[in-house]
This record gives sequence, structure tokens and C-alpha cells, in this order.
Amino acid sequence: MKIQYVCKDVPLSPAMQEALEGKLGRFDRYFRTTDEVDCTVTLMIHQDKKTLEVAISSTNGFNLRAKTTDLDFYAALDLVIEKLDGQMRKLKTQLDRSHKKGSFVDNLLLESIPADDSLDLEIVRKKKLSLAPMDVDEALARMDALGHSFFIYLDSSTGSVNVLYERQDHGYGLIEIEK
Repeated sequence: MKIQYVCKDVPLSPAMQEALEGKLGRFDRYFRTTDEVDCTVTLMIHQDKKTLEVAISSTNGFNLRAKTTDLDFYAALDLVIEKLDGQMRKLKTQLDRSHKKGSFVDNLLLESIPADDSLDLEIVRKKKLSLAPMDVDEALARMDALGHSFFIYLDSSTGSVNVLYERQDHGYGLIEIEK
């Protein structure tokens, strides 16, 4: 696993880097080939609180991301690792239940991921959409009017399906789906 550090307004001490590499190193056992796995660690300070974000991704579509804020860096690190472990358990449980093998699953060592049997995943509602062509401004206005945190629409200029969503920082993001 290749780890890249992004530090904003905070220096990364050797002790912090050693703690990060030690805790993140245990995720190596989940992958068959570690040379394709990238990890980005972002560390920020805002009003004496440390925000730690860890994103693990591979070239074959596997992504994990966790973000926590705490007064202590090491407490934030423990919380991030706990969230990432939970995501791995959830992924294993979903794959075990579906009995499907995806392209990225071939590079995961599923037997090394602990199962999370407490998850009861069930589709409780299905919805059908008819997508009307519109521009991003109209989609944003409709999303706000509905009070939703995301909106799926057909872009009138490109003819592709896009997803507009509200970010945690109260900005907006746009996912453009390529054909």
C-alpha cells in the first residue's frame, strides 16, 4: 500500500507517521496485490480540533473512506481505523450474501475480513424515475425544493445521467456518468 500524506496547517511528526503506518498497515492483509492500492491521509487543524481523513482506493474499483474530528490526533486515528474496519466487515457481509464476485473482489482476501452478521440489509422501498432533460441550475433548484440531499437528472447539454448531491461542507458536488 502506497501512503500519501496531505497536511494542512499541521506538521506531521515522525511519531504520528509511525502510528499511521502501523495502524493502516493491517489493511494490507485484505489485498492480494498491494502495489495497486493507494492510501491518502489528510490531516487538518481547525479551532484546535484535528481532522483526519483516510481514503483507500485501488485501480480495480475498491474504495474506502473515513473522516473523523477529535481534540487528540491519536483518538481521531483510532476512530478512523474503527470506521474503516466497519466498512470492510460490511463489504464482506454484502458480498457473502450476494454470492457474486466483482472485479475488485478477486484482489481481496475475504477470509481475512471479519464478518459483520449484525447487518440486516433489505430493500424496503423501490422507486422508478423518469428523467426529464434539464441543466444543473434547474436540478439544483428542484433538489432544494424537494429538501433532498441528492438529485438524479438527465443533463440537457450532454444527454448523460448526472447525480447532484450536497456535501458535508454544505457545498454541492456533481457526479457525471460517462457512457
